[in-house]
Amino acid sequence: MTASATAPAVRRPGLPPLLSAMRPYQWPKNGLIFAAFIFSAGDAWKPSDPGSWWPLLWRSGALFALWSLVSSAMYLLNDIEDRELDRIHPRKRHRAIARGALTPRAATTTAVCLGAVALPLAFVLDTRAGAVLAGYTVIMLAYSGGLKRVPILDVLILSAGVVARAVGGALAIDVSISPWLYVCSSFAAFFFASSKRWAEHRQLGPEAAQHRPALAQYGSEILGQLLTISAASALLSYALYTIESRHVPRNGSMALTLPWVAFALFRYLLLLDGPRRGDAPDRILFTDPQILVAVAGFVATAVTVLLWNH
Repeated sequence: MTASATAPAVRRPGLPPLLSAMRPYQWPKNGLIFAAFIFSAGDAWKPSDPGSWWPLLWRSGALFALWSLVSSAMYLLNDIEDRELDRIHPRKRHRAIARGALTPRAATTTAVCLGAVALPLAFVLDTRAGAVLAGYTVIMLAYSGGLKRVPILDVLILSAGVVARAVGGALAIDVSISPWLYVCSSFAAFFFASSKRWAEHRQLGPEAAQHRPALAQYGSEILGQLLTISAASALLSYALYTIESRHVPRNGSMALTLPWVAFALFRYLLLLDGPRRGDAPDRILFTDPQILVAVAGFVATAVTVLLWNH
């Protein structure tokens, strides 16, 4: 490892190596677990009755924590597998395992402990939600073990993990949510996963395949097409959801949330190809103040619409 690879890590204070390797900044993506709770407002619970919403919110929060532990375990195992490739990446070489601040043995021990705690507790919380989390774990182990080298399948697996969060969240509180929401989350997940591949290909250029073998079979044109198609599909499917789903008000008022969704999506694309093009896509998504405001606005508007119409 060269001095240039380690210098930024020395100059820049941050999280302890183990916590950094667990990637807590990624935990907000598990917030999709709360989708079932949010979109069941007025049906499964009412704000004026804490006895109706507190048990559901508590179960959703507990599942969120368990998903965060398991996803952190997967990040640790993935970083162990990718440590040699990460060392040639301009940004990922600063990860704790790649730069030698965290040993593979310590990371493996932590990952096993996290999984050993979270998976049984998920089954205790709800058998079906636990099965979804266990299935996600198995698929991600297979992903880290080699499936991430298969183009298209790598993106589909990442997308499936996002949808699994929405499914698990609904099962944990025993509410049904519209199939349209699963369609929306699928396209949104595919869009986000495609954007990660597109960003890696653009940032690394000819050296992209050295870091991620699957990128050798992707071209910039096809990645751009996947990004455009998935973005349009995500926005269109959500627009149809606000009108066609039987789980939203029939007067179409859920369409009031569309501006928030459109702004967040286009803001993300703007930053991805603009002033923050060197950042990881997930850091853009979870740290940009305007996107975070749009997410908060979306949640507030959705809950207000649902409660007003019930």
